[in-house]
Amino acid sequence: MKTRLNQQGIAMLILVFMIALALVGYLVTGLNSESLKRNREAKTAQALVNAKAALIGWSIAHPQYPGTMPFPDRNSDGDYDGNSDCVAAFNYSHLIGRLPYAAQTAPCVGTLQYGLSDNFVDGDGEALWYAVSRNLIRPTVLGTVVINSAIVDSPAFPWLIVRDKNGQVISNRVAAVIIAPGRAIGAQNRAGGLAGAAAYLDTAVISGTAYSNADYTVPNEDFIMSENMQSVPTTHPTFGQPYQFNDQLIFITIDELMAELQQRAMREARDALRAYYLASAPAAANRYYPYAAILGDVNHTCIEATLAGGLPLNSAATTCTHPNAGLNAFLPAWFVESLWQDFMYYAISGDCSFATPGCLAGGNITVGTQTNVNTLLIFTGTTLAGQARPNNNLANYLDSLENSDGDFVFDAVGTPLTNIYNDQMLIVEP
Repeated sequence: MKTRLNQQGIAMLILVFMIALALVGYLVTGLNSESLKRNREAKTAQALVNAKAALIGWSIAHPQYPGTMPFPDRNSDGDYDGNSDCVAAFNYSHLIGRLPYAAQTAPCVGTLQYGLSDNFVDGDGEALWYAVSRNLIRPTVLGTVVINSAIVDSPAFPWLIVRDKNGQVISNRVAAVIIAPGRAIGAQNRAGGLAGAAAYLDTAVISGTAYSNADYTVPNEDFIMSENMQSVPTTHPTFGQPYQFNDQLIFITIDELMAELQQRAMREARDALRAYYLASAPAAANRYYPYAAILGDVNHTCIEATLAGGLPLNSAATTCTHPNAGLNAFLPAWFVESLWQDFMYYAISGDCSFATPGCLAGGNITVGTQTNVNTLLIFTGTTLAGQARPNNNLANYLDSLENSDGDFVFDAVGTPLTNIYNDQMLIVEP
């Protein structure tokens, strides 16, 4: 009897041990599953951030057409090969596809052949997708695409729209959208690797309205940052059922892109002025900067003895005695094509001019607390309330009393931008 009780006790202990072991296994599996889920989400988030930075960098650094963005990699050429698939005949479906990372295919405009270099993938190993605003692509049918600060608020076509999980607009000033598609869900079939957007990108029905990330039919197409399906119960009153959505999205606003592009345009103007000065005469004591144009002159022709005004692209013998070519000989073609000169105010010290060359007197321009500046550029930004351009009224270009009073004392470099002040100072020399 005692032996039988001992055996029963041992059996009970074994059973308890097995139950405990199963419970531990279950908990460990759950923890591992949750850990893997967090790792996938973290990888996806980082890939989106990196892809955004790479795309902005590609656009700003473009040697021929800064501000443009690549056509997506589409399956219409028989594969997803990482190339930017340019087109001659345009429609909106050409503006959504995979994020291109390799080169460009004919008939891309220009000679640039490099891509983003990195094939960004999400936490599920899927390539990222990408949609771009019509305002920023350059089909071969378009001879000129003007990309400057004016298109921010006055674009040729409305910008893309991004909405939140409630269908509310987050931004209607979107230049590009990058989407991580995640694993296939619902009826999505990605077999063969050549499926279209709907096999990768999802649709969310919110309060009876369907928002699809897979279509692009109008210039202000909208994209949605909705809830992941794992977080939405089948009884949720807002989301249409069956709710199947796992896209993750990041976007670039035109304001973000233009802030970087403006800095490049200013650097190009500065470098051109420096190159002009060095080329103006062999001897340092005889070198000079060009005279300025009259502010508001759309031809940007230099005027004799004008020390402040518009950026002087042209040097006409009838208006300027200095013999060198205009500044346009030192500027890249894209700068002039996109009319960046219309957003630049330029000032030189009298001792750096053709009449008094060499910058030998120490400069008479003051920028904030920095004195003895020889040459200054001010990026004027777009027109603010009450301003009208082009004209020769300084207050229509520069925003503070200090900058617009007509003397050679200006606000400091880095003065904060506001909704009533968008002047950006850049010292050319020293």
